[in-house]
Amino acid sequence: MSIEKHPPAQPQDSAPPPTPWQFVRLGDYRLPGPLGATAALERWASLKRIFGRGSEPELPPVKAEADLRALSQSRLQNLARPIDWRCAVPALNAVLAEWQQAAPVGEAVRFVIGQPHCGHAQILAQWAADHRAAVVEAPSVDRLLGDDGRWLDDWPAADRLWVLPNLEQCYLRHADGLGLVRSLLERAASGALGRGVIGCDSWAWAYLRRVWPLPQPAALTLQAFDGPRLSRYLAELVSCPGRDCLHFRNATTGKELRLEPGSGDAEVSPEVNYLAVHSRGNIGVALHSWRSALRAVPEQEQQVQPEAPAEVAGSLPAAVPDAEVDDIVWVSTALREPVLPAEGGEAMVFLLHGLLLHNGLPASLLPELLPQPRHRIASCLLELQALGVVVMAGERWQVSVAAYSVVREFLRRRGFLRDDF
Repeated sequence: MSIEKHPPAQPQDSAPPPTPWQFVRLGDYRLPGPLGATAALERWASLKRIFGRGSEPELPPVKAEADLRALSQSRLQNLARPIDWRCAVPALNAVLAEWQQAAPVGEAVRFVIGQPHCGHAQILAQWAADHRAAVVEAPSVDRLLGDDGRWLDDWPAADRLWVLPNLEQCYLRHADGLGLVRSLLERAASGALGRGVIGCDSWAWAYLRRVWPLPQPAALTLQAFDGPRLSRYLAELVSCPGRDCLHFRNATTGKELRLEPGSGDAEVSPEVNYLAVHSRGNIGVALHSWRSALRAVPEQEQQVQPEAPAEVAGSLPAAVPDAEVDDIVWVSTALREPVLPAEGGEAMVFLLHGLLLHNGLPASLLPELLPQPRHRIASCLLELQALGVVVMAGERWQVSVAAYSVVREFLRRRGFLRDDF
């Protein structure tokens, strides 16, 4: 992908490129689909898996994995900095403005549902600060298991706007861990708590709809980052000097990838669209995969570019001028995702499912919620941590962003309850 070196001049009255951030109703969420070359690549890969490689030998990659190195943190920060969730707040403002101005007799509470690693709690915390809304902290574990109604008694005054960013931390999948959240949802739906916004992780949302009737057709979610949205977003992230002559190249084929700040399916590189499809529109997962794929050649290789073998030279793109070598970022095609242990067993399955249903759990709670002894859970956690499948975020174990797609598919194949994304 490259950033256009000389983008066409825009008329003075032309509108700026559309923002990739958009909130929609849950029923309007659309998974990214393969487009053009991406679909062809996927079909070809499928045929190869079924019928083998065929008689034609595969060409060697332009840049072998062993010849590339990860980018430095400063370089990575300039090319693909971490997500600033404040960028999504204007989009949330746009869809909540009418509700916020409506008469109090209208719908008292709005729900915002977010996939793991999609920042719903951070977005809502910033929205609350912008609107001077009271932020309601989740109850402690003791209050959850004890059905302590004092948490609800301490709610902000009914005439003040409030925000509860993380409903997923207000329940436990336990016989004694659902009373408080049921009371909360009942009082919120009735309007007894006044007007507020509740954020909830998508996996917890799927579970809570099973244990309490939760008809919320107006619940909102962040629209999927399909190929065009993802391409615009990745282009916006590039902030290094000399971005006009920056080039992203596929390390296998050597072909240039383009990142476009505009819109249109025809402008999306197959690699970017494949990333959008693979991540199912989850921007947190997509960006992590993109950052993991960016590579550079060692300093000694930047001085001399080896010539391609004569038998494959005709199939490769034209050589890159030496003056532009420093402006090339190679994009690895190797998908870097943790591999789940083949002999994980029941303990691993229930552990991963429990972590996703609560968007993370402290280690002290796991023996209360899982049907395995403490030592077996601890052993499983350490194994998964070593593999990069789970990480400790604060005081809570969570499924890592690198492993999320793998774990989701793992649970889907075993028929476990999962989110709707």
